[in-house]
Amino acid sequence: MRSGNGPIPNMTKDEYHLLSQKNTGIAMRNSFASVKVVNCPAGAHRPTEKCMVGFGMKSPLPTGYFFKNRWSSSSCQTGSLFSADAISRCLKDKKLKLMGDSTVRQWQETLMNTLKGLKYVKPYDTHYFAVAVDPEKNITVQWKMHGHPSVTGYQVVKELCGYISEEVDRVAVGDVVVIGVGQHFRPFPLEIFIQRLINMWKAILRLQERSPQTLVVIKLENTREFSSTMTHLSDWFGYVQNLAQRKVFRDLKVVLVDAWDITTAANTFAIHPNTIVVSNEISLALSHLCHDA
Repeated sequence: MRSGNGPIPNMTKDEYHLLSQKNTGIAMRNSFASVKVVNCPAGAHRPTEKCMVGFGMKSPLPTGYFFKNRWSSSSCQTGSLFSADAISRCLKDKKLKLMGDSTVRQWQETLMNTLKGLKYVKPYDTHYFAVAVDPEKNITVQWKMHGHPSVTGYQVVKELCGYISEEVDRVAVGDVVVIGVGQHFRPFPLEIFIQRLINMWKAILRLQERSPQTLVVIKLENTREFSSTMTHLSDWFGYVQNLAQRKVFRDLKVVLVDAWDITTAANTFAIHPNTIVVSNEISLALSHLCHDA
């Protein structure tokens, strides 16, 4: 099946004009006074603790900052997990299970571009399911699109797009789980999204009861284009959905990758952010797995 978003038929001409976004994201010229830059004391604002799995939803805001294209966490020491060697050491003999939308699929694509031994295993379809394997390092990276609602113009096999709660119930001991949802839920009532989150919450609890050592990563939504339809795809809906994720998952022992903060700081405003952003998301997650400072 395939699906798509059409225009909203019951809006008036004035309502369309009000939401035309002609003045969204434009430069506002003004004359500003000089800005004084003050050096921080040595070691200031630098966390000393390793990135350990904990109550990630209670992390400080902002959750970090960019410096020379590297994201540093406000709460723990992020590692330098960008090179092929560092990532290979971290993921050796592990199965990484990515569940969610195409912004999580970017993790698989970025890892494949970095780890030259990581290749797709047939059959696969990068619109809803794909497995990549590095047999030498015994690394497996699987991505699976979440169940409907899934707004896409591509043809997908409905039965192969499983609900994340069901996929989490199939996770084996020792797997690494990354969950990233939201973008496809923006056009729908918030209640649908919250119910889906509650089902995921229950599944994560079941997983942690049978396998406490399994790492679970929650990737929040990232920002998207200013041109996104204001009525049902804009970042307002994404912001509200991120608040819902923080609320539902707040007491779980999970890792938080705050893609909202990361993409806002990087000023990307793209539903599929660039490689620098995605690489930093991966590095942050792996810092909780390998503590490679």
